[in-house]
Amino acid sequence: MKKVLYEELLPEEYVQKIKEMPVAYLPLGTLEWHGPHMPLGADGIQSKELFVRVAEKIGGVVLPMLFMGPDRVFDDWGTVFYGMDINTEGALNTYYAQQMKGSAYWMEKGLFQNLLRSILAQLSRAGVRIVVGHGHGPSTNAFQELKEEAEEKYGLRIMTAWTYAEDERLKYQNDHAGANETSIVMAVRPELVDFGQVKEDESNLIGIAGRHPVRESSVAFGNEILEYTMKTLIAGIEKEYKTIRER
Repeated sequence: MKKVLYEELLPEEYVQKIKEMPVAYLPLGTLEWHGPHMPLGADGIQSKELFVRVAEKIGGVVLPMLFMGPDRVFDDWGTVFYGMDINTEGALNTYYAQQMKGSAYWMEKGLFQNLLRSILAQLSRAGVRIVVGHGHGPSTNAFQELKEEAEEKYGLRIMTAWTYAEDERLKYQNDHAGANETSIVMAVRPELVDFGQVKEDESNLIGIAGRHPVRESSVAFGNEILEYTMKTLIAGIEKEYKTIRER
């Protein structure tokens, strides 16, 4: 296997990799409830596994995973709920607002984007020309909002795994712990999915948005999503890189 994790590279290895393909991949993770059957770090795990595979295939370096990120927030007389603590449109089962077990990731959006600005500035200084960020939905959206600023201020092209993906069914991480994300984790880290944690009456299948994760998830579907995303993401990166070289 090729060395692609930024933190593991020797200085000259890094220089050579960026010379060959000046792309950095940023997994936008959380430590967040993803149902009783999925790991708390599911967001970052999925994006990191995708990025490692893409980097091994076409080059670039994979950055350390972020676990803080923005999300919906609701202050109920001093009790603060965020993200999937709050029932959302498209939820598999409705539920009352509650602190989901293990969730510990919320960061105000402006602060998160300032963190991203610092990362972009440092990557530009280190010779990177394209940054691919993906993972937790609100984090991915906040990252995308910096597209014009990244190019004008830092000379960087930024994109996500969704930028060149048109098939809604196969978009990477397009639900929350439903059949899409569950299938992806089943495909890339099968040992981390445990359907045995789902109660017989499914009363703990809350904080989930999308299709039913137990009945409609499969390794085959996860691999289909992964292969489609790798294909569209690689094509997109090559297109962006070609544009940069032609300038």
